[in-house]
Amino acid sequence: MALPVALANARPAAATLRALGLLAVLLVVLFVASGTVSLQQVMDNARQAAPLGIIALGQALILMMGRLDLSVGATAGLANVVLATAFTGNMAHMPFALGLTLALGLSVGVVNGLLVVALRIPAFLATLATSLVLAGAILVYTGGSPRGSIPPAFRTISEGWLFGILPWSVVMWIACGVILMLFVHYTLAGRKMLLSGANATAAKLNGIAADGMVILSFVLASLMATIGGILLSAITGMASIGIADSYTVDTIAAVVIGGALFSGGVFLPLGAAAGALILFFLQSLLYVMSLPPAARFVMQGAIIIIALALANLKKDR
Repeated sequence: MALPVALANARPAAATLRALGLLAVLLVVLFVASGTVSLQQVMDNARQAAPLGIIALGQALILMMGRLDLSVGATAGLANVVLATAFTGNMAHMPFALGLTLALGLSVGVVNGLLVVALRIPAFLATLATSLVLAGAILVYTGGSPRGSIPPAFRTISEGWLFGILPWSVVMWIACGVILMLFVHYTLAGRKMLLSGANATAAKLNGIAADGMVILSFVLASLMATIGGILLSAITGMASIGIADSYTVDTIAAVVIGGALFSGGVFLPLGAAAGALILFFLQSLLYVMSLPPAARFVMQGAIIIIALALANLKKDR
């Protein structure tokens, strides 16, 4: 690929720049409200936001295909319960625990993809059904009382810092984003996915197996949800039923704030990251301003409206 083309693909989209600008404004407001915001505080918030950010990357892929995945929260919750149960607090069980967790997570993506492609069930209904099945399966498996724990040595991925500057969880988040960006924009399979999301009919006319690309997108989204669930487990150190339920709505909000289009054909990992950070820093702002938790939903909704309004104004010009 020619260098100018590569640089053009790497340039942040206008929607991403708007999300980054909104994030900067939020940080300024947080600084004014609290009187101090250090780099350490920002990085610590980013560390805790990493699971949401990674799961949002998968949701961004699904929106790129013009669909929604309402099972990402349940998939992350499944990863949390299975990982803690398989680990039982023993680091020696890591290969089995990680292997089982990833295998189950990927299988959720395969099932979602087949429901959408083979049975022609709308994605939001298919994944909603999958999330309900997973929630029920977790309750049956755990009996309502999940067992097991994450060994301290494994929790380094959430609590450790690279050179004392960057949390390892943020490094994982960045790595996932870069890998997916390179995959979508610089590989043949990724470009086929992008074309399928923009116009499935045109993709099929060009000999692209659009249905296969849809399945692949759900598998990758479930992989991101599973990785997010693993990272969330490392943060909490234990299994908890429903621990990631709110992530489904939050990931949709994050990618919409970051500039994703419901019509598909656009993948903005940096925008999704900015959206996830915006949602997380909102919680810090609410705490500093002593506002009730319910205010978060009001502010989150307002930010989504602003983001969509700015995008529509840009289109009209």
